[in-house]
Amino acid sequence: MRLSEFQVKLLCQKVIVGLKAKKLITFKKPETEVLSKMQEIFIKDLKVEDAINQEAEKILAQYEAQMGDKIDRQKMFQMIKKQLIKDKGVIV
Repeated sequence: MRLSEFQVKLLCQKVIVGLKAKKLITFKKPETEVLSKMQEIFIKDLKVEDAINQEAEKILAQYEAQMGDKIDRQKMFQMIKKQLIKDKGVIV
């Protein structure tokens, strides 16, 4: 994961503070519960992205083995990742 759980928590707290400051949010449940759920969802999404990245790396390794250095690695990685996202129905 690119962000630690601590960083995710800080980010979620910052979002809540910002929304509260602008009076764009009211809570029907305790704020700590909302924060916890936000973190849970955020981390789950990051893990999905990590899994897609790992799968894309495996596929890219197969292409590299076949084609050698004839491909732009970063461009091919992005193309594979985009296709995996589409195939899995992930919302980005």
